[in-house]
Formats: sequence, C-alpha cells, structure tokens
Amino acid sequence: MNSKLRAYFLISLLAISWGTIPLIIRTSDVSSLSLVGIRTFLGTIFLFFFVITRGGIKKELVRSGFILGPLLAIHWSTMFKSIELNTVAVGIGLVFSYPIFIILFEIFRGKNVKRHQVLIILTGFLGLFLLLDLSTISSIAGVLYGIISAVTLAILIIYGSEKSKEFGGLNVAFIQVLFAGACLSPFTFNGFSWMVDNLAVSIFLGFFLTGVGLATYWYVVKIITPLSIGTITYLEPVTGVIIGAVILNENLQNIQYLGFLLVISAGVVQVYLDSKYTSGSSA
Repeated sequence: MNSKLRAYFLISLLAISWGTIPLIIRTSDVSSLSLVGIRTFLGTIFLFFFVITRGGIKKELVRSGFILGPLLAIHWSTMFKSIELNTVAVGIGLVFSYPIFIILFEIFRGKNVKRHQVLIILTGFLGLFLLLDLSTISSIAGVLYGIISAVTLAILIIYGSEKSKEFGGLNVAFIQVLFAGACLSPFTFNGFSWMVDNLAVSIFLGFFLTGVGLATYWYVVKIITPLSIGTITYLEPVTGVIIGAVILNENLQNIQYLGFLLVISAGVVQVYLDSKYTSGSSA
C-alpha cells in the first residue's frame, strides 16, 4: 500500500470513528460546550507526552496557535451546539458543507481547482443535502451554528495544512488543542465532575477521538489535499446519521438512502482518480 492509499485508509477510519461524536453529544447530561472543553483538555494531555519526546515546539508554530486554537474552539463549539439543537442528520450535515467553502476559498486565493474535483465535491454534497432532510430542522439557531462551524473548519483546514507540512502533524495537533483548551477552560471546569464520573467516555472522546484523531488528520493532510480529504470525510456524517437512526431512533426517509449512496460513490471515485493520477505521474 503506497503512502497515498494509506492516507485515504486512515482518513476513512478517522471519519467513521468521528461519526460517533453525535451519539456522545445527544446522550450526555452535560452541556455541549463542556464536552468540547473536556475534549480539548484531555486531548492536550495525551498529545503533550508525545510532543515532549520529539524536541519541543518552535516559536513560529506557537504564534500560529493564536489562530489555530480559536478556530478549532469555534468550530467544535458551534458543531456540538448545532447537533444538540437539531437532529444528528441536520446538525452534522450542515457542518459538512465545509468542502464547498474550501472550494470558494481556494478559488478566492487564486488556486487551481480541477473540474473533476469540484464535480466530486458537489456530488458528495448533493448526497449530504439529501441526507440532511430539511423537514426535520427544529432550530434556526442550530442551522446558523452549523454554517459557522463549516466556515471555520474550511479556514482551519486551509491554514493548518500549510503549517502541518512545515512543522509536522503531531506538533500542529498539540498546539491546536492547547490553545483551544485555553479558550474553553471555563466550560471544562464546569464539566469536570461529569468527566470524572464518566471517565471511560471522556477518555474515548479526549484521548482517542481528539488526540489520536488530530495527529492522524494532520499527518494525512500532508499527503492528500484538503479538498480530497473533504470528500472522504463525508463518511463522518453518514456514520453519525446511521448511529442516530439505529441507536437514537431518528427516522430515515427513502431519499436519505440515496444520499448515502451518493456520498459513498463520491468517496470511491475520489480515491480511484487520485490513485490513477498518482500512478500516471510516477510511471
């Protein structure tokens, strides 16, 4: 397995595992902001032990933390609130409109965006739109939170991908959650007793989904482009919606199954074309 296929495999597993987050949000008796605070707090502790053995952090990256951290804090906070206020399908579906914003930002920056990449992204987004089921929207505020989360995630990915190539994915992940954790510390304090009482869930959310997850993500972004990653991470809302239907008894309409098919198809085509171009360029 070459490095690009390995990266796609890792981001697929990561997207599926992150799809469990809505279940934690909807079944926890603590505020969504406290959950985000707990996530960043434990993620920082987990990543610290790895970073400290690798020679520390450069000052240039620390300065970038003042951008990376607040962006991550806003993205996660608004995502968790969106899922809390609407169904899983609506909340996470809105957040994953972010590849559209990546396309717009890349074009605005004068980057060359290939037509086939735009078509794949739009196909996946159409699937996501069908998955969304607008009839289940119960909170306009939740919709606004979801859009804000999508925009901040798009900015975060574009900015963070450049820093990851320069300073390494593990270092970027650590600085990101460290500064985000500082922003969210009051909410972490409010949820501290819940974290202690629900240690297994907290460790899964903070150590695995956040620490391991972010380190993996920023490793992958050095190998495949943010737009390509955006296509594959559509698997996250698919997983979240399936969990919402199976465990939380959220109803699915027939049109949503078509959405599933389009999302999966977009991901398969993305990997196939990217692998094909890679093979062609190395031949």
